Amino acid sequence: METIRRKSLKTEFFAAVSVTLLAVALASALTAWGCLRLQKWLVPDTRFVMVHMDYQTPDGMEEKSSLRMEVDGGSPQAFPSIQVLEDGVPLSESYDLDKALFSVESVDYGIGWNGPRRKLAYIGAGIAMGLLPLAYSVLGFFLCALWFYRKKLSPGIILLEDATRHIAGQDLDFSIRCSLENELGRLCRSFEEMRLTLKENNQKLWKMIEERKLIQASIAHDLRNPIAIIEGYAEYLQLHLQAGDLAVQKLPEIAGNIGNAAKRLEQYTESVRAINQLDDMEASRRQVPSDELIRDIASDLAIMAKGSGKSLHIIKDAPSRLVSVDAALLYRILENILNNALRFAKEEVSVSFLLQKEDFLITVSDDGDGFPEEILRNKGRLLMPAPDKDGHCGLGLTISRLLCQKHDGRLELYNRKPHGAVVRVILDA
Repeated sequence: METIRRKSLKTEFFAAVSVTLLAVALASALTAWGCLRLQKWLVPDTRFVMVHMDYQTPDGMEEKSSLRMEVDGGSPQAFPSIQVLEDGVPLSESYDLDKALFSVESVDYGIGWNGPRRKLAYIGAGIAMGLLPLAYSVLGFFLCALWFYRKKLSPGIILLEDATRHIAGQDLDFSIRCSLENELGRLCRSFEEMRLTLKENNQKLWKMIEERKLIQASIAHDLRNPIAIIEGYAEYLQLHLQAGDLAVQKLPEIAGNIGNAAKRLEQYTESVRAINQLDDMEASRRQVPSDELIRDIASDLAIMAKGSGKSLHIIKDAPSRLVSVDAALLYRILENILNNALRFAKEEVSVSFLLQKEDFLITVSDDGDGFPEEILRNKGRLLMPAPDKDGHCGLGLTISRLLCQKHDGRLELYNRKPHGAVVRVILDA
């Protein structure tokens, strides 16, 4: 597998500084070369001397003169090679220089004989050789810092600032896209992962709140029936007791109906308590062989179905491998679903087990009338049916759905043709 080489801000910073140093050094070298060339053009690479001569003219007169002369060898010691000229004609042809006295006053490289502008240009070139490299260094590092900030730091910082403002405003409907491959880019991607996690948790929280509101509303609605029954019989008893015409033979029936209503209230209370306990429940997974787990579940489900008068069919279509599940939680899910299926089935209930890649699928179906359309239309929510004739308040599927969510799974409801209800449990195993 090819190893992905991660970039770092430190490496990129050193690379930028190195390129800047190289550019500054190259610009400084070119500047120095250009200034030297300019100075050489202004003052050629030759030496001049001021030669004073005392000589005698042909008519015997003593003469003195000073001439600016070029030294061929580049130093005053090369004086014998000096060609003393006057109007382009060697003086040795007009005067007797054998007895002439020569003296060198000074050595000059030529700048002193240039005009003011050339002198200024020569001096400016020398100053430029010292100051321009310094200016290149300051400008180079300023541009390097500006480029590094705009290209490597600013994009990530702007993204993070914008993301922070969104999160502070409780807005998680945005995304962070950063193409940087350094630490700042990885920080932006980590921030995006955190945003997605926060959004997912918020959605789960809101969904849980909505589900709890739905459960509470449903329970509040369904509690009206047993309460109304108890209130009705209470009023009936009060009216007939005051009138003195209460039929004694009706008392067992009234007491039985009040008792059934009280039991229904008790069932509601127990179901609400069970749902509230789910908040503190966490899935405790462990690796177990799938064949052993399915065998144990099938055995327990068969025992549950014995006293119902309905037949139970177990279908196993799962290879033997390790699965990561919370067995106790799974038992509780299937117990609620099977009890519900046995209650509404006419003759038989089927349970099938299937392993698909990373999912553990368990399907429970019956031959009853199926789920009401109202529940199927709201299959993504926790909608509870009204209590049946036996007083069951229908919270079993609600509890099973919540338990599936605890196990990072889901519960699906649908009807099959020609009739019958199907509940599918899909767990991440």
